[in-house]
Amino acid sequence: MGSSILIVHGEQQLRRNARGILERAGHLVHEATELAFNGGGRPDLMLISWTALSPVHDSLRQLRRDDATRHSRIIVLAPRQDLRAAINALEFGADDCVAVPFDGEELLVRVSACLRRPPASLQTDRLTAGPLMLDRAVHRMFVKDQAVELAPTVFRLMAFFLENQGRVFSRNELLTRAWAKNIRAGHRTVDVHVRRLRQQLEPFGCEDMIQTVRGFGYRFSVEG
Repeated sequence: MGSSILIVHGEQQLRRNARGILERAGHLVHEATELAFNGGGRPDLMLISWTALSPVHDSLRQLRRDDATRHSRIIVLAPRQDLRAAINALEFGADDCVAVPFDGEELLVRVSACLRRPPASLQTDRLTAGPLMLDRAVHRMFVKDQAVELAPTVFRLMAFFLENQGRVFSRNELLTRAWAKNIRAGHRTVDVHVRRLRQQLEPFGCEDMIQTVRGFGYRFSVEG
């Protein structure tokens, strides 16, 4: 049996198209024109219009607090011209971002990938390493109890390092796994963001936690 999916979008035709695609794949699909909290039902996955998440940070936090949606995977649907801005939703708790109009096959692949991930509530909001603590719920990092503001991509990179402490990753692996989807970047971009992260850790004497592995890439470790 398929999963339960809620589509929240103001355009009826888009909802119908998405519903038809998903129902043919065996999912149980419901529709709504607006995002509502405490609205009943516990969908496994939500497809939500970018315009329904305003302000994005507050809306996603509310979805994670609500008993009906705290376990739901969330895919944001955004017009292609707004996609770069909408991708920021990934930093605040969304699982994926899909451009509309969408390709039916791509939508199914994205939905299937999200449903294979553990529910959001099973993922810890706080990641720690030595004096560092990154809180995804408030999108901030603390070093020795002092708040450090990180740009969205740097924040995502830091979270990935903390989730994979001690492992070595090539630049290409970091681009594939730590960068937001639909953002095109090269290996030089990884070096730039690593340098920025080190600069923000330097005042606390923690910059050496991000180690360069010559000829391969980077590793994060609290040990020298």
